[in-house]
Amino acid sequence: MTCIWSPARADVTDDALLRLVTDMEYQGQTPCDPAALALLGSLSQRILQDPVSRRMPQYVALAYWLRPAAISRLVAALPVPPADLVPVPRGVALHLPPTNVDTIFVYSWAMSVLAGNANVVRLGTTLSDETEWLVRTVMSTVEAHGQSARQLFCHYPYGGETERTLSSLCDLRMIWGGDHKVATVSVVPIRLDGLSIGFPDRKSLAIISSTAYRAASDAERDALAVRFFNDVFWFDQMGCGSPRLIVWLDEPRDLADDLYRRLGAVIAERRYRVETGVAIGKLALSADLLAEGIATRHQAYSNELHVNRVEDPVAALRRGHGGGFLADWVATDMRDVAGLISRPVQTLTHFGLGEDETGRLARLIAGRGGYRIVPIGQALQFDTTWDGIDLMGHMTRSILIRR
Repeated sequence: MTCIWSPARADVTDDALLRLVTDMEYQGQTPCDPAALALLGSLSQRILQDPVSRRMPQYVALAYWLRPAAISRLVAALPVPPADLVPVPRGVALHLPPTNVDTIFVYSWAMSVLAGNANVVRLGTTLSDETEWLVRTVMSTVEAHGQSARQLFCHYPYGGETERTLSSLCDLRMIWGGDHKVATVSVVPIRLDGLSIGFPDRKSLAIISSTAYRAASDAERDALAVRFFNDVFWFDQMGCGSPRLIVWLDEPRDLADDLYRRLGAVIAERRYRVETGVAIGKLALSADLLAEGIATRHQAYSNELHVNRVEDPVAALRRGHGGGFLADWVATDMRDVAGLISRPVQTLTHFGLGEDETGRLARLIAGRGGYRIVPIGQALQFDTTWDGIDLMGHMTRSILIRR
């Protein structure tokens, strides 16, 4: 089935979809054009004003990221190009977002709008009611700003002639998703001088200084538990940046239990629930880890929070489950943490580390993996540099002028 959102979902023929994409050629705008900033600002306002977003904290975070003040700061922080280079949009950008994080498609699209590209966003066949609302909100805002000819949200089947033809019309392809998706889509050629970027499977961990946690007040510990909840549970731990493993720097003793009980209180307060099957799956995986000698202790604080003390943190990182399944491990030195890092590791959140320690950690993991070192609570915060890629730099190209 092939369809577009205009702003509501409507079925179209494959030929009609391809004509819309063909017409997007040469529809680019100057990067950071005022019209693009106005569009993103209006979208922020519409999301914040609608009652739907109030029960979706990730939508509120998205709307704040799109605020005119936030986008203006982003633009101001962009590097100033040399005098002989003029940045221009790359052309037509195709975005293939993941299904497990329902706001990535807007972040990817918004960055590309800011870069001045015309955009095609391929969505899944089945969207939640909230995601469907978000798509309609985006497209109604696009329509109100007279940008419909440059922005297209659609669905088409993978693996056919429509996918090949559409890809051949694109100058940039952003593949968000797992290893299999990136590998499968990447074999489909895009325009000969186009650029295809894949964002494969990633996994993340959190580092907590036992010394800093011990010194923290009750209020600081409660605030940390709230931030940790956001990192873990916003997308049911399915986001690449959601931590699977907690590394305690130095033996925490009863401090670990203190944090998990505070996290449990936040889970109850937010009324987060998992399906029975998810809870059973976490029990089964915990039993497997114990039997295999990867874990030495398992504790279920609730159906929503299971914690395994592990002896083999690398193996535990590979065995993520989601829905509140955490492993924890004790390190004695930052070099122990660096030893965990491989290419698939994306985000390292931290609590209680100073600038010198995060800087040392970055140097220790150089060439190994790890792409973000951010405070706990910012694991899912979208940045203009993602997986080590300067998004604006790759979403634009430069025209060289010699005088």
